[in-house]
Amino acid sequence: MNLDYSILKDEIIKLLENTQTMTLATCSENRVTARSMAIINDGLNILFQTSGLSEKIKQLSANPNVAFSAGNIQVEAIARLTNDTGEIQAFIEKYKIKYPQYFSTYSGMPDEVTVVCKPTRFALYKFVDGKPCTDILDPNEALAYREVLS
Repeated sequence: MNLDYSILKDEIIKLLENTQTMTLATCSENRVTARSMAIINDGLNILFQTSGLSEKIKQLSANPNVAFSAGNIQVEAIARLTNDTGEIQAFIEKYKIKYPQYFSTYSGMPDEVTVVCKPTRFALYKFVDGKPCTDILDPNEALAYREVLS
């Protein structure tokens, strides 16, 4: 069943804005790892800051395909390190408001990097009319649809 793309997109953006942490999964060399990350969103894009020496950075450098989950949302995305000062500054401004306790601790560290994740698929698990379903948002194709799971 087709859904209105703009309505589902806005629902997901609000959900991301209200989400403090998401589990990030990365994979390389047949090893999958996951960890909780404090995230910022810029529209549908998900951004985070981490040590450039971390396992997650090593893995996403080898394989930029990542996944996030929190509550009833799952996200598939392509990650990239950014050197764009505009993206980094926008991230920092949002980060210090949303996470003042982390900003003072981590943002000044010399090996910190900013990662931008461009989603390729969102899955939002719901019950509609008493039936389990998944609302899917495909940002690349600007498609939104519902799959009934019963």
